[in-house]
Amino acid sequence: MKNTILIIFIAAFFLGACEKDFLEVESPNLTDQAVWADPALAEAFVVGLYTSIRIADKEPGHNGNDTPAGFGRGFHWALWSSVSDETVYSNDDQTYLVQRGQMTPSNFGFMSTAWARGYRAIRDVNLALENIDTDDSPFSQEVREQLVAELHFIRANRYFDLLKGFGEIPIVGDRVTSLDDDDFSDLFDRKEIAEVVSYIESELDAAIAVLPADNGARATRGAAMAIKARLLLYAASPLYTDEVNDPQKWQDAADAAQAVMDLNKYSLVTGLDTDPAENYRQLFLQQRETSEDIFMRFYLETSTSGGRAIPIERMNGPNGSGGWGGNCPMQNFVDDFEMSNGLSIDDPASGYDPQDPYVDRDPRFYASVVFNGSMIRDRAYESFLPGGRDSPDGNEPWNTSPTGYLMRKFIREDITLNDWNNMGTTPWRYIRYAEILLNYAEAKNEASGPDQSVYDAINAIRNRAGMPDLPTGLSQDQMRSHIQNERRIELSFEEHRYFDVRRWKIAMEVENQEAGGISITREPDDSFTFAPKVALSGKTFREEHYWFPIPLDEIVASDGVLQQNPGY
Repeated sequence: MKNTILIIFIAAFFLGACEKDFLEVESPNLTDQAVWADPALAEAFVVGLYTSIRIADKEPGHNGNDTPAGFGRGFHWALWSSVSDETVYSNDDQTYLVQRGQMTPSNFGFMSTAWARGYRAIRDVNLALENIDTDDSPFSQEVREQLVAELHFIRANRYFDLLKGFGEIPIVGDRVTSLDDDDFSDLFDRKEIAEVVSYIESELDAAIAVLPADNGARATRGAAMAIKARLLLYAASPLYTDEVNDPQKWQDAADAAQAVMDLNKYSLVTGLDTDPAENYRQLFLQQRETSEDIFMRFYLETSTSGGRAIPIERMNGPNGSGGWGGNCPMQNFVDDFEMSNGLSIDDPASGYDPQDPYVDRDPRFYASVVFNGSMIRDRAYESFLPGGRDSPDGNEPWNTSPTGYLMRKFIREDITLNDWNNMGTTPWRYIRYAEILLNYAEAKNEASGPDQSVYDAINAIRNRAGMPDLPTGLSQDQMRSHIQNERRIELSFEEHRYFDVRRWKIAMEVENQEAGGISITREPDDSFTFAPKVALSGKTFREEHYWFPIPLDEIVASDGVLQQNPGY
């Protein structure tokens, strides 16, 4: 493409294990000829493709001080958890319409830009491939091959995001579209899911063959293998296949996860604190890679020019301290934490007391959720009425948690809510080893039942969290239930639950339950009574909501050729 003006979006990354090295470009407007002739600028363009541009309001990058979105959404305003049955977002921001089943092709919440963002990113990857993977490239063959492998990795992730949202999607190959084109028919041809999965797998295989074992915060061989394991797990799941249960697809997914395990490069983090709850909490605050981290995104420690994420501490803090409530855990989620003895709260033998509900729970509960009476920074959280500091009787009642809970996971508590230079610096972990173990256990259980390797994988995660082993002798169905709940707890708020309940095709059940919260009354004798409440009315899910609608603008642009998903 001649005379194309390239706007270079440079992301900040840790490029080494022990030092920071940030790519910066002084002038953002450069001709394509200048960019592709200069190795530093061309590499900067590739690095910039790990993030994407802001398309709509309240997206990452909206105020100039936070960085653009990467893959998925990460730490920005409403999380994916707030369009699932994990949390309710206190400030809405187009999450309520998703949870209430009011999505339309014109508006389906913060996901409405997913189509445009994905294909814009894919076009940029194709542009880079067109200019880097050539004989006159300014790079050595080794560097060029690695950059090309990274581009395949990035393109695979962009297609995977589109697949998870829309199901059948067009595959545009290496094409770089322009306004001069007169035939866009390939952009409107939605491919079957199996073909899309095969294409993404081939992109990841191309990356795996070349990527190094270590590459700072950029793509590595292990990261590509881990994404492949996740892809094949999805591909075997009921939503993604016409087969009721295809053991070979599940075995392929198990083998892909096993391949990551066999690298012997990753392990569960256990040494951050002797208390399992604190060890788990601290894992998500580590500013550098741990043995558990496979692929992650870093943010600048201080910045006034777009190096941070949204200040997650202020966004999700208690209103009594000047916080904005943010992504507030539902009672539905809280109730799915087992007791410390491994029994569910519904089991009469568990010891659960609904009037003393926060005692002896899975240690991950204390690391993930702020509840009435728990310490948050330098004081106890007060969601009770009357008079609770963090209740509607407290400061800024419009920022009160609608559920009675706050999110603790990911939140630094060593800084004040006014420390703008240090908020929003927690790294976002795209994929970690615990997920690989869960992926393996699920796939292996579906392929051939709960053998010892399935128990070993799940028990390793539970034991790290201070929880007992699963009971022996479980049936395949019983193990499936345990694995699904273990994913709910271990991977909470990490952008899994929304897609998990859909790929399992259990969303009609779990997403049609009321969005629950807790009402806590302080009695005259300073004791508390607990009663359930509805935190968000009208929670609804219908069959068509298993997929996003194709945006109306895209269908209009195709002159009606692009086919809408059923039900919209």
